[in-house]
Amino acid sequence: MQKICIVIPCYNEQFRLPTEEFSIGYNTFHYYYLFVNDGSQDLTISILNEFRKEKEDRVSILDCKENCGKAEAVRKGVLAALKQQDFSVIGYLDADLATPLSEISAIVNQISGDIHFAFGSRIKRIGANIKRKWYRHILGRIFATIASKLLKIGVYDTQCGAKFFDKNIIENLFSEKFETKWIFDLELFFRFKNLYKNIDINSVAKEVPLENWKDVGGSKLKLTHLFKIPWELAKLWKRKK
Repeated sequence: MQKICIVIPCYNEQFRLPTEEFSIGYNTFHYYYLFVNDGSQDLTISILNEFRKEKEDRVSILDCKENCGKAEAVRKGVLAALKQQDFSVIGYLDADLATPLSEISAIVNQISGDIHFAFGSRIKRIGANIKRKWYRHILGRIFATIASKLLKIGVYDTQCGAKFFDKNIIENLFSEKFETKWIFDLELFFRFKNLYKNIDINSVAKEVPLENWKDVGGSKLKLTHLFKIPWELAKLWKRKK
């Protein structure tokens, strides 16, 4: 049986953290949770500490006193999980549970044998419940096309916040700080592809279409951040060359 740890980066999530959903998930699925409080200035840490009561066996908190951004919060959390216990699979989710906990088993079950990296994909299709704002969908498709060209692989969704890894590749992917801030997920793909540069990525990674996903309001991503993305893409392009 796989021992799975989910890292959840949190920054000012006082009014967005779905503690009831996490409680149901805690009682339903045997996952371990590591919440990273990324220097929140509201009551996030108090909420996390309250949630952890009587759940200390599978819930831990990494309290960062200064805000370092989602990329670094994820990196610190994943590395802390690696040292914490002998987990077989470590991954991360967004704090708002846009990807519900019920989707995790379908993703992590792919990690076995030669598959070392599995991630959710928000493919809107008949029979699936993918609720995404139309303009985010369009922007996402544009970005995905650019990402596929840069990576030279046919990935549909690099930015979905549900990614899980075989523990044996964690240090290779997360030991160094990310050069990018807003598209660190894409940078992860570059690192993974470089790790298996002489191997067909289709034989070591799996993109898993989600059955349920919802666009939760209150995102930290603002319009001004979108203007920074081309510069970050340029960084990855330069590194690729």
